[in-house]
Amino acid sequence: MDNKDKYLKITTPQGIAKYPWLIKADTKFDADGIYKTDLVLTADEAKSIAASVKKHFEKHFPNTKGKMPYSKELDDQNKETGNYVFKFKTKNKPALFDAAGKPMQDVNVFGGSQIKISATAAAYSAGGNKGITLYLNAVQVIELVTGDSGSSQSFGFTAEEGYEHKGETMTPVETPAESSLDDF
Repeated sequence: MDNKDKYLKITTPQGIAKYPWLIKADTKFDADGIYKTDLVLTADEAKSIAASVKKHFEKHFPNTKGKMPYSKELDDQNKETGNYVFKFKTKNKPALFDAAGKPMQDVNVFGGSQIKISATAAAYSAGGNKGITLYLNAVQVIELVTGDSGSSQSFGFTAEEGYEHKGETMTPVETPAESSLDDF
């Protein structure tokens, strides 16, 4: 099998990002860091990608069972949702593009964002295990969800009738450390 048959290029349909690490690498289980994201697709959207990945696996390991980079999505009660979750990862920082195809930098993509992924599927065999890894190349952000740290909504406040501040924003007052509250 020549080198061009070793890899399969994939572009996913639009799905929902789950646990994305696209700007900064996750170093929890790998000191060098891994850029990664899960992509949630409906069963209909997942069919063609899953079929391509499975065909690629069977080309490398005929009549063999192996680990696929996707699974059925389960809810909090361990019940199937009808969706599939695809896992993508890479050591190299993936390219990020907006919906119009323009490069994005330093925009933290949060879970819930609508994205498409360009990836490379590669077969592996290690320690008796066989499977497919989906290497993350680039992400196109169709609808961005970002963090909401420090806004009134992130603290649980909603708009109310009453005083409205018209001047400059004041610097927040420092609150005492939790340990100093033990004295009361």
